[in-house]
This record gives sequence, structure tokens and C-alpha cells, in this order.
Amino acid sequence: MKFNRRSLPFSLILALAGSVSGCAWYTQRFAPPAPPCVWPDDITQAELVTRLNENTDQIRSWRTTKATIRTSGRGIMNPPPVGAMIAVESPRNFRLIASSPLGNEADLGSNSEHFWFWNKHNEEKGVFQARHDVEPDRMRRFPMPFQPDWIMEALGVVRIDPDKPMTMQPGPAPNTVCLVADCLSPQGAKVRKWTAVDLRHGVIREHALFDSRGQLIARAVLKNHVRDKNSNIVLPHTIDLEWPQASLRMTINLSNIEINPDQISPQTWAVPNIRDNPVIDMTQ
Repeated sequence: MKFNRRSLPFSLILALAGSVSGCAWYTQRFAPPAPPCVWPDDITQAELVTRLNENTDQIRSWRTTKATIRTSGRGIMNPPPVGAMIAVESPRNFRLIASSPLGNEADLGSNSEHFWFWNKHNEEKGVFQARHDVEPDRMRRFPMPFQPDWIMEALGVVRIDPDKPMTMQPGPAPNTVCLVADCLSPQGAKVRKWTAVDLRHGVIREHALFDSRGQLIARAVLKNHVRDKNSNIVLPHTIDLEWPQASLRMTINLSNIEINPDQISPQTWAVPNIRDNPVIDMTQ
């Protein structure tokens, strides 16, 4: 099987003002005081999960037709950004269609049973499809390391289960903490999930996924959080995605996000029918 790998970016550097620790007011000559933390630095794990879920529980779905995507990585030479439609609906419905003036360029999606990937520039023409419970060995043949359930978490529509074992650890920067959980992927592989939370602003800054050897599988860095004036829901408007083992990176910039639209057509979650591109079932 031959294919051209497209990409997806990321880097987490939480640059918070000042060199002090904790959430005390910080003053410096010629500099205004930093705002106090939204959440205290001694917040408990249970309270942190509750506060994060208060935002997530308000989001049933969201969509935008005004996204832009820029890719980078091995073999990709400064491609221009492309427009995209993105829709997401809990628990497993997801669709991303990237397009240019010449037509659709890529289609990535998930529904309750399957997930799929299509790239206009693949040498082997086809819509690559797999079931959520496909064996890990078969997943290695999939054209990109796509973890649908993890993507749903990164896109903000899956709540953190407070009953699942996890630990809270100090974060990589002042005023941050990390929630760490060991679990199984839908394919039965052992993975470790890592979620970095910014206590100063009360938002998730990063999701990361590691395999049993501690190697990074995927990372999503969330930036430019905006509070919707109508619903008071907070969503990131820039998402950097990275699949380092596949040299795949993508930066998604969102605008005109419609939160909890009245209805999203069921056809949105259907595996696409693309001319001269048969559906290749990776489970067969």
C-alpha cells in the first residue's frame, strides 16, 4: 500500500507572566499586575474534574464551515492553508472535510461504528475505513494514526469520567497541573492519557497520548480560547495536532463556531462515496 502522508503541528509552551510560583498577584516596575488564577493552585483533583466537566457538559455538538488548516511535516514543502468544514457531536460523530479552489482535498471522519480517511493525493485511490474495535495490527496499515475517541476529547465534547482511575501531577509550567490516566485504546492497546490544565485561565492547554513504552502517539495543543457570549461555553480557536511517529502535523484555526446547532444532518456522519475511490475496509 502506498500513500502520501499529510501532516498535523504542535508544541506546548505555556508562557505565563512572571517567574513567581502560585497564583499570587505579581507586580513589577513598569508592568501591570497579572490577574489572579481562575482556579486555586491547591485545587483538589475531584474539584478540577468537576469544573472542567461543567464546560464540557454544556457542549453536545459544534460545527463550522470557516476553519482553515495548515499542514507540515516530512516531505511537505510549505503548502498553503486550505479551508475546511468541521463538525463534531458526542460521543463519536466527527467530520473534517478540507477543500481548495480545485475541490475537496481530504475527508476524515467517524461515526458510531466506523472511522475513515481519504486523501486526494494518495497513490492508492480509496476511502480507508475501519471499525472502532479493529485490532492494533490492522491499524498499522491505516494511512494515518487516527484515534477517533481521543480526537473527540481534544475537540471538547467528551467529559472526563471522574470514576476512572487517574492522578493529578504538577504541570510543566507555573499554575498548571496534569491529569494522568492509564487506560486501553478502542483496539485494546495500553495507553497513557495526559491532560495539561492551566489554572490561571481555567482551561485545558494540551492533550497527549503515549503508548506502553512511553512514546508519544499523538498530541493536541489548544490555544486562543474564547468564551461564547451567548452560552458562556469556552472553546479553543486554534488546535495544533501532532502524530510524531508518522511525521504528521496539522494546525486548525476555527472561526464562526456554531455551538449546539439545532440539527446536524445524519448524512454528515456517513462514510463518503467518492468517485473512483472504493471503500477499502481495513478489517477484512
